[in-house]
Amino acid sequence: MPSLTVKESEVTTTYPVSTAVSIGRHPDSNIVLHDKAISKRHAVVRRIGSGFVFEDLDSSNGSFYNEMRFKNRTLRDGDTIKVGQVFITFHDAELKDDVSQLVNFEQFDTQAREYKERVDIDDGKAFHRESEFKDSNALRVDYEKLRMGHELLQSVGVERNLTTLLNVISKKLIEMFSADRCVILLINRNGEFVAKSVQSSSALTSPVNVSTTVLKEVRDSKSAVLLADANEDELGQQASIVLMGVQSVMCSPILLEGRVIGAVHLDMRQGQGMFAKKDLQLLGGIVAYISMAVANASLEKKIKKEVKMQAQFERLLSPSIVEQLISGKLTIAKGGELRQVTIMFADIRGFTQMSQKSSPVAVLNMLNQYFERVVSIIFKYGGTVDKFVGDEVMALFGAPIAMRRPEDAALACAMEIQSMLTEWNQERVAEHKKLIPVGIGINTGEVIVGAMGSSQTMQYTCIGNAVNVASRLTGLAKAGQVLVSKATLSQVKSKVKYTALPPTEVKGIDAKLECFVIDEMEQFLNTDTIGER
Repeated sequence: MPSLTVKESEVTTTYPVSTAVSIGRHPDSNIVLHDKAISKRHAVVRRIGSGFVFEDLDSSNGSFYNEMRFKNRTLRDGDTIKVGQVFITFHDAELKDDVSQLVNFEQFDTQAREYKERVDIDDGKAFHRESEFKDSNALRVDYEKLRMGHELLQSVGVERNLTTLLNVISKKLIEMFSADRCVILLINRNGEFVAKSVQSSSALTSPVNVSTTVLKEVRDSKSAVLLADANEDELGQQASIVLMGVQSVMCSPILLEGRVIGAVHLDMRQGQGMFAKKDLQLLGGIVAYISMAVANASLEKKIKKEVKMQAQFERLLSPSIVEQLISGKLTIAKGGELRQVTIMFADIRGFTQMSQKSSPVAVLNMLNQYFERVVSIIFKYGGTVDKFVGDEVMALFGAPIAMRRPEDAALACAMEIQSMLTEWNQERVAEHKKLIPVGIGINTGEVIVGAMGSSQTMQYTCIGNAVNVASRLTGLAKAGQVLVSKATLSQVKSKVKYTALPPTEVKGIDAKLECFVIDEMEQFLNTDTIGER
């Protein structure tokens, strides 16, 4: 994804760019800067068509490119804009990542006799034991593999971005083997070779020709192969090496645990020299380091994804369920699905007046203490925190993890919240603090559940009429009450005492709403509620 790298003082931060990114000192800006020379709403970067435009929003001190002030500028990869004393560099990652147009895959009719040399690649037997050496030449070859591998790893450093990593490796391989061009290919999910890095010792004037026949040979045999000039091999002018427009080619598979995950293609054009068997042997040894670097980068990406997923789960689900999800014992279906869910809303009564009479800090502290207690109870009964809206909390029972008795769990959760508030309010009165009166509404029905939002921010939530009904019930519930719909009460298996209210007309609901105040509920054991109904 395209990105903006912002350097402010000694701090450098990278921000992804999707559709529009606002820049300024205002806290609502996507990129908040602190330089006083920058306006509150200084600029915006917008996607227009397939490109991006930097638009100055009539800022006081302006935006500059190459010391020239401008109003609008179409951004190119590497452009650096100066605002105040902050430098903003645009990176068109989509252009950098897509190198497929730099490679032509051709099915040259390569004959077996054209492979001048072969080296079997086995990542488990990259180097000989000391006792296996018969002559000093073999020792020198293995030493050179180690030396060049060490040099390669030094140049790579701790880089974990796969695109950057492969580009660094490609450049280093060109330098090591005095090659003209290097292509590193990885195999995608469809089993196809895809060019991930294309580097050249000079400016590319035409795409690099890569033989699909050679790639197939390398993949099937797990061997590195060397093709030399056709004239020297007396194969005639129609040989594939001539059709590729080069004089010499080396191609080696990249192996990971015995499986081919990609290939490295190096070539020399006419009149530039040729690769030798020693080069092929060295390349065969070096690909093990490339495989390790690719594996590490992929593992880093996977770990980051799992850490992010765990962090999202921990905000929504109870610790025990998070642990089962991370371990793979439980799974959450991807995409939206229609599911019967019990929805609970809990809302503080008179919160607006309460907040007007207290300092923002006091209100925030009170809300945090309240939510801490409420969320703990929701998790206790296997509920999922859907969202916080001001002083209101919305919880789901039966999604994303199916439950056997979601209605009972939601009802028991609501009753315990009210019981907790009764005790806590007594403590608050003793401390001369205001009461926290809460009304709770619960409804059951079919809703669409799933991850919703943009590519940058996703949230697991649900939508549907059942959610609206639960919200309306909460609005009807008085302080200390738990109000449930007929749809929920009819599914509750625990013994409860309740008071039926007259059918009520509510906004947004066609029919009058039947609702019930829950007075008492027998103890509900929340063990073993996870699973299908």
